[in-house]
Amino acid sequence: MIDGHGDDLYRFGDITSNFSSNIYNGFDHEGLFDHLAERLEALTSYPEPTPVTLEKELAAWMEITPEELCITNGATEAIYLIALAFRRSKSDILMPTFAEYADACRLHEHRVSSIFSLRDIHPDAAMVWLCCPNNPTGTVVDKDTLCECFAQQPQTLFVVDASYAGYTLEKTLPAVEAARLPNVMMLHSMTKEYGVPGVRLGAVSGCAALIDQVKRQRMPWSVNQMAIEAGHYLLRHADEYVIPTERLIAERKRVASALEALGCIEVWPSDCNILLCRLRTGRAAALKAFLARERGILIRDASNFEGLDESFFRIAVQTDEENDRLIKNIAEWLEM
Repeated sequence: MIDGHGDDLYRFGDITSNFSSNIYNGFDHEGLFDHLAERLEALTSYPEPTPVTLEKELAAWMEITPEELCITNGATEAIYLIALAFRRSKSDILMPTFAEYADACRLHEHRVSSIFSLRDIHPDAAMVWLCCPNNPTGTVVDKDTLCECFAQQPQTLFVVDASYAGYTLEKTLPAVEAARLPNVMMLHSMTKEYGVPGVRLGAVSGCAALIDQVKRQRMPWSVNQMAIEAGHYLLRHADEYVIPTERLIAERKRVASALEALGCIEVWPSDCNILLCRLRTGRAAALKAFLARERGILIRDASNFEGLDESFFRIAVQTDEENDRLIKNIAEWLEM
């Protein structure tokens, strides 16, 4: 689903505010840029066939062992590796959510079923895929509920995408606890945690037996040298990359209220920085086109998420000023 992802910034020439990606854009990356510039000569040599050095450092940071972690070319590669490692399984996917779970499963001949509650897991499901916090709704399945599901269905493998865990104040499952469970794997994203989507660094964690099956599918040199260099730098400067979660949550609440006050938009409940919205009249694609071409603002047309229609769009709150600008311009479009 390459053309279906929300951050299609490359399609537009003059975007000044990007709400389409669920990533915080306020980090200062100058130190990272300088670090990579000093290591450009590393491009003339092969990287490690598998990024074992970075795996050791990230595993220590996550308080797990390197055997319980597999670093990948973005969390998306991890999704496809898991689907490959457990190919031809029966997979339930908690919807609406990121389309790559279903795409990866279908590519590797899974029998895919959509569910809309964890109470609806099919008795014969070998795998359950869910995103927590979820994209596009921003909702969190609380840790206790998740752990109860894991315990009640020990023969089912749960894949929990925790890529947005840094964007919520709700209690989420840490990797160190998941690694003790035989039927849970977690997806992680340095893209989201550090605001570097162009680097493509993700990971999957879990007990060593599960991670070994994933590592067996990984292609050599899937993580390039500059990504490895960036990963080392980011982990060693993690104190400079603290997501302002409390401020983002406060802004999400303010923006949600302001959009609902316009009278023509429904806003779904959220537990993080993401807001899923529905136009009572009009198409999200038309709103997106107006904002992008006329105002330099990019939002996510969410109509291609399973279970949603052409009236849905998604945003991730940014700075106060950018959020005010978004609200003002949506109001103008609604009045046209």
